[in-house]
Amino acid sequence: MDHLRLHLPLLPAAGEVTTFYSYKGGVGRTLALANLGHLLARRHAQPVLLVDWDLEAPGLHYYFPAAPQAPGVLDLFEACRDELQERAGRYASDTALAEAVLDAVRWEQFLVRASDDRPLWLLRAGRCDGSHAERAAMLDWQGIFDACPALFRTFSARLARHFGHVLVDARSGRADSAAICTTLLPTRLVLVFAPNRQNLDGLRELVWRATGYRSCHEDEQRPLLVYPLPSRVDTADAAQYALWRYGVDGYQSVFEAALADAYGLPQLDLGDYFDAVQLPHSASLAFGEALPAVALQERYEAFLHWFRDGLCPWQRAPAAPPAALNHHHALPLQQERAGYWPVPAAM
Repeated sequence: MDHLRLHLPLLPAAGEVTTFYSYKGGVGRTLALANLGHLLARRHAQPVLLVDWDLEAPGLHYYFPAAPQAPGVLDLFEACRDELQERAGRYASDTALAEAVLDAVRWEQFLVRASDDRPLWLLRAGRCDGSHAERAAMLDWQGIFDACPALFRTFSARLARHFGHVLVDARSGRADSAAICTTLLPTRLVLVFAPNRQNLDGLRELVWRATGYRSCHEDEQRPLLVYPLPSRVDTADAAQYALWRYGVDGYQSVFEAALADAYGLPQLDLGDYFDAVQLPHSASLAFGEALPAVALQERYEAFLHWFRDGLCPWQRAPAAPPAALNHHHALPLQQERAGYWPVPAAM
């Protein structure tokens, strides 16, 4: 604990906790997180933490081979589970219980340096030894939440006190751990997807569930800013590309409708944003995903125009992003961020 305090003092203002989620695997979610973390740590004055919460298929540590072996998310929350069992009924509030548990497990000891030349830290999924898979399958996330609903929110707040950006790699699908990462932890949510029906339907429902939960539960009234990030987009077939992006059920139409509904806006336009940030299919990454991914660097840089300063994706970026593949009329410049926190949604 003293080691962490020496190198990572409390920040003057809380940082951002961002979950990267994909409904289906194989869309480059972990690649995007690793590269964006790499860029943020290079340019951001405050330290950056990467968290591998994909316990069933850990992979974030492969991008940072210099990071030492260490216990991680699995070990940390096994320890939290045990502390919750010992401390049940002894505290006046869930928040007090959560603070006591996190103090007792010394969450700081699970962090390791991911880079020697920039302020980048890593919380691994775990040691990934012979017992990892069985232990991960047995960990009862719902039981931990039921024992202390404030635990994950409090853990997120603690991370944000020390790191300017915390980037969480969540498991795909609808597992309990994915729900924790998308609904309880973040202040921002990056939805990485390939433009196909399974991904779009799954993410549309996720936006509805996550923003609805946050707006309707009294203890969870915190901002949640959503960034859809199309990945492995193939523009070689212009007609097919146009259908999947601009059609009635194309990804731009889907997310314009979903975010407008979630944030209580009459309309919004994501044309400029998607023009700039969509990650193209890259044959150079087919047999390996290097860090940094030079083939996608320009698009990651464009995404940071919005992400770094917390701009909504329907706002204009302060500086011109890379040349657009297609140009769509944007909403007026005077459209502000007001209303970006969701209004209570019909459940």
